[in-house]
Parts: sequence; C-alpha cells; structure tokens
Amino acid sequence: MKWAMMAALAAAVAAAGAGCKEAVRLENPLALRGIDADTVESVARRVLEELRFEIEYPEASEGRIATRGLTGASWFEFWREDTLGTDQRIESSLHTTRRRVTVAITPVAAGSEIFVQVTKERLTAPNQGPESIGEAYSLYDFQISKMYERDEIEPTRYKWVGVGRDDLLEQEILARLERRLQPLPPEP
Repeated sequence: MKWAMMAALAAAVAAAGAGCKEAVRLENPLALRGIDADTVESVARRVLEELRFEIEYPEASEGRIATRGLTGASWFEFWREDTLGTDQRIESSLHTTRRRVTVAITPVAAGSEIFVQVTKERLTAPNQGPESIGEAYSLYDFQISKMYERDEIEPTRYKWVGVGRDDLLEQEILARLERRLQPLPPEP
C-alpha cells in the first residue's frame, strides 16, 4: 500500500514536470522577417483588444499604438489575461494598479520590427492618514471624527505613480504577436 502511494505520487510529479517547459525570452524589439508593417499593426491592435486594452486614438498614429490605462485584474478575475504571475495578481488585489501599452512598429528592409512597452502605475491618496496620534485613536470612535469631517469637505487627491515596466506582459504580447504572424506551413 505504501509503495503504491509513493509510485502514484512519483508518477504525478513526473507528469507535472513533463508539462513544464522553459520560457523562451523574446527580443524586444522583435524582428519580423517578410511581414509588412501594416499587417503587424493590424495584428497588434487585435491582440491588445483581446487583452481588453482600449486604444487611445489621439495618441496612436501610423506605426505607433498607445492604449488607455487598464486597471489590473484582481485575484477573483481569473478570466482576465492582462495581469500575469501570482505576485502581480496579489498586488492588483491589494492595490489599484493599471497598465498602459505602447507598441511601435518600424518598417525595415527585411520586414518589420516591433517594440512593446508596458508601464505599470499604482493609485495613491497622499496625506489621507491621521495627522496625529489623537486622530489615529478617533478612527475607532463611533462618533464622527475630525478626520471623517475633513474627508467629507476636502476632495481626495488621488494620483497615479509609476512603478516601472511589466516585463511579463511585454513578453506575453510579443509571444502572441509572433504566434499570429508566423507564416503557415506549406501544404503537402
């Protein structure tokens, strides 16, 4: 019985390991041979729309695609693919984060070159905490505190603060583009 359980566990581990593959890191900018810039731009727009990004047309132009900020998927939005990795899912569940994508397509002699940049921002509300120990204790008071009164009178000054680039999403967008733009194999 003990050996059967160990053999089943070993088989499960082997099966799980067989499905794992090492991630291939794509170059950014990615060279696409034999594919014109218009085709690349059309496919890039479709990929971004599938990821639920909204293209910001005044900012977008021929050869450049810019998106509006998309609020990151939380832990419970498992169907969304714009937030990759467990750490980023947890971060988006605890903080309001958003991502903006900029795609630049450049025609080159042998085809096209595409550069993808995803910037991540976090929403903050500066100076919204208690200003003294007395106000901190009044947070737990049942009567309305001066802090609550201040929040009712003063507008909250939320602002987006940049926290860097999202390399995982950049690689995912590049991988989707590469898969879509690969030429079909010749028919036998």
